Amino acid sequence: MKHLIHALALACFVPFFATAQAQEIGTVNFDFDSAELDATAMAKIEEIANKLKSIDSYKPTVVVGYTDAVGSAGYNLGLGQRRANAVANALTAHGVPVDRVGLVESRGENDLLVSVATPERRNRRVNVTLEQMMAACQDYRAVPLTQRSIGSELQGDLKARLTTAATSFQQFQSDGLNTAAFQVAGAARETCEIAVAYDMGAFRKLEYSQRCFCNAARLDVALGKIPPA
Repeated sequence: MKHLIHALALACFVPFFATAQAQEIGTVNFDFDSAELDATAMAKIEEIANKLKSIDSYKPTVVVGYTDAVGSAGYNLGLGQRRANAVANALTAHGVPVDRVGLVESRGENDLLVSVATPERRNRRVNVTLEQMMAACQDYRAVPLTQRSIGSELQGDLKARLTTAATSFQQFQSDGLNTAAFQVAGAARETCEIAVAYDMGAFRKLEYSQRCFCNAARLDVALGKIPPA
């Protein structure tokens, strides 16, 4: 239990959000030392764009470029960024709204799929994902939700967070543990319950959805599901 309290205390000092696991949408591969989109890449981008438009998710789209291990780390970081930019631009050209494409970045030769120092096409890629909502929340107002986010997908996520919070609260209560983790479980249960109860068009649904996500993230930190930094 000391670990839970310590983790929760550390979370209060985290000035940023740490991303949780993302939802994979698709991968585009590249020729050696190239950021050009060939016919195969363009066909894959069209497939990804159609999938993104059909999902209609409130979560931001993340585009990350990678390289194989040939070349310097600095050069590969730039090459990965050019690849990510090429895919992001192609997605918007295929009708994915500009404000839907969030983070566009490079990780260069980091996170190789195949651990080899030689050219490897599977490592020369751009991954397109839907980012999950953030962890280690400091301020609910920073949770990136807008009125456009409100819909059945968000409602389902709110209900899932409410279930986790209510279960944790009940467990702490039955164990007689009046700790900081117990208190944050209660806060998450309360705000998520209010967020779920509000009608889709209610003015304060957005605010309480943000509060729910923030308190649920704090609870995940307290439970050790997500590191505080």
